[in-house]
Amino acid sequence: MTDSIPPLLGVHAFEASARHLSFAAAAGELHLSPSAISQRVRTLERHLGVRLFVRRPRSLRLTDAGEAYLPAVRDTLEDLAAATSGIFGKTERTTLVVRVQASYAVTWLAPRLPSFCREHPHVDIRLLTAIWADTLTPADTDVEIRQGNGSWPGFRASELHEDLAVAVYGAGHLDRHGEPADVAELADRPRVQVLGFDDLWRTFFAGRDRLSGAPGAPGAPPAAVVVDTTITALEIVASSDLWAIVPERFARAAVRSGRVLRAPGPAVAMRQHHYLLRRETADRVSAESLAFERWLRAQDADDPPL
Repeated sequence: MTDSIPPLLGVHAFEASARHLSFAAAAGELHLSPSAISQRVRTLERHLGVRLFVRRPRSLRLTDAGEAYLPAVRDTLEDLAAATSGIFGKTERTTLVVRVQASYAVTWLAPRLPSFCREHPHVDIRLLTAIWADTLTPADTDVEIRQGNGSWPGFRASELHEDLAVAVYGAGHLDRHGEPADVAELADRPRVQVLGFDDLWRTFFAGRDRLSGAPGAPGAPPAAVVVDTTITALEIVASSDLWAIVPERFARAAVRSGRVLRAPGPAVAMRQHHYLLRRETADRVSAESLAFERWLRAQDADDPPL
């Protein structure tokens, strides 16, 4: 049993080095010299019989084996921290500052946060939305969740969710226009357009002759209202005869409660996915931050798509 346990000092050094992709940055975090970090990682590599990093003059890159090993290492370190805290207690409370877009917070994250608080009673969550973007600097947050292409200067981004989009309408739409047989029937009906998702109607209606007379080059359905958040779009849809294309994740609660109805047809892939961001210059990633990330990823298993 003990022969298969890797050297724990090497595991700790590997996780920090993988997070920073730098022995020097890992050394600063662990209060060691870069050579000591490098030696501990080499000891771990000899134990495992594989290389975990491709070493470059000024940086590191994880090998395939390193990429595969890292999630298990992080889970193990987090479990050890949680067990230590649970058995021996936590002497002080910790505040974790999480910044998210308003629609993600209201429709999906906020209803689930009490379960995280129950699992981690010593952690206070400070949830901030993009409404306060101009008053915050990256240093003011521990974790940020954004929807986009995964590339933001100054941040390390890790994909959380692959996002899909669906068309939704409310009872008012049903009363005025009737139930659509398929998504194509929505093409001529007034809709709510969410800024930033302008490409989605093209995906939904690509190749539909009725929109422009030319397959593959559809014209836009009429937009009666343009809004800047999905939560606003869902509220309008629920109380009017308009319809909208929105991220499927944000629509789940409204569809399941019956406030809005999902149009027939498959969900379509979005170009923008949700990512978890951390500052590249962060000295270290706290156990609380890692626990929050792991909890976030576990939520998908308990909340299947529509």
